[in-house]
Amino acid sequence: MIRRRGRAVRALAAAAAVTAAVVSAGCGVRPTGVLSAGSMPVAQGRASTITVYLVKGGGIRPVVRPGLPGHPYLAIAQLGVPVTSVEGRVGLYSEVRVPLEGRIVDDPSVLIVDLQEGVPHRRVSWSRVALGQIACTAASIPGVEQVKLWSGPDPDEYGWGLVDCADFADLR
Repeated sequence: MIRRRGRAVRALAAAAAVTAAVVSAGCGVRPTGVLSAGSMPVAQGRASTITVYLVKGGGIRPVVRPGLPGHPYLAIAQLGVPVTSVEGRVGLYSEVRVPLEGRIVDDPSVLIVDLQEGVPHRRVSWSRVALGQIACTAASIPGVEQVKLWSGPDPDEYGWGLVDCADFADLR
């Protein structure tokens, strides 16, 4: 019986020694002090900007806002959100009362401006100033030459009308 205990104790001690050796060896990385990796990184890129047309004194004014990489039609969506506190303090506001989104379907020069996904599709009565905001904001997006707006003026049989910033020169 004593021999069995002795063997068991030796086996247990050997297992503990092997375990300790494996744990201390780890993955082969030895501890070091703090190493210098050079100077801190510096961002040198420029953030893109977008132009949104807001209303002031019955006319529309271009306002520059920060853009968001990968969202080329963000300016259209910005028309349906509240103005910033700074913009509000100087008397700017938006007459666009519904959330919008822009997208390209077939022709990359034609921007489709629609009610944001999830908003029930209904006819919208756009004021002339809101139409100018939408048309001129869309025209400020690089590559956009034509704008089709849901419930725009003179809609086709599907409900899409064309708007052009040039038609709102008196508001700018």
